[in-house]
Amino acid sequence: MQSPQPVEGSHDGQVPDLDTYIERDHYERRFRPYAWLVDAERFVAGTLLIAVFGMIIFQVFTRYVLSMPLPWSEEVARLLVVWLTFVGAGFVASRNAHIAVDILAVYLPRKLATVSQIFAMLVVAAASAYMVVAAISLMVLTGPLALTATGLPMPLLYGAVLVGYLMILGHTILNIVMYLRHPAEVPDAVEKAASMEGL
Repeated sequence: MQSPQPVEGSHDGQVPDLDTYIERDHYERRFRPYAWLVDAERFVAGTLLIAVFGMIIFQVFTRYVLSMPLPWSEEVARLLVVWLTFVGAGFVASRNAHIAVDILAVYLPRKLATVSQIFAMLVVAAASAYMVVAAISLMVLTGPLALTATGLPMPLLYGAVLVGYLMILGHTILNIVMYLRHPAEVPDAVEKAASMEGL
């Protein structure tokens, strides 16, 4: 497996090996702001994961050590999990690494496999666009409402859906363009599956 390619404009010509199984794609290597965006997505997802862990530890401490459970902590933990789920899904879309049945891509000739992959991504893009509209509708509908324990605005909950699906939509469109304009940059399906499994 090749190491990540340098991003143009980096000081030493190297990009930190942040990806353990997929090298940086064409757009990350060519456009440093996009590479920063992907790294920011990774950072936010990681921060949310740590925050969820910390909130759960805090809940256990207040409930079983202090015998003083705090209702708002459970609601905050649930909110963090929702945001982690959708931001994480958006970041995984940047790696084009969502769980998929790729038997067609493995056994079909490369051109047919590419067509099947593009079709699948078009379906993902259409579904993501629908979910973006649905999330906006829910945010407008629940605008006057607040979460029970914390009093935070209800649209904050559905904002995670909006952000996550916007990320998925954007990354999926870029992946489609890469399949069409830069097919040589698309990793082989067998090699990609093997590298993701650590083989």
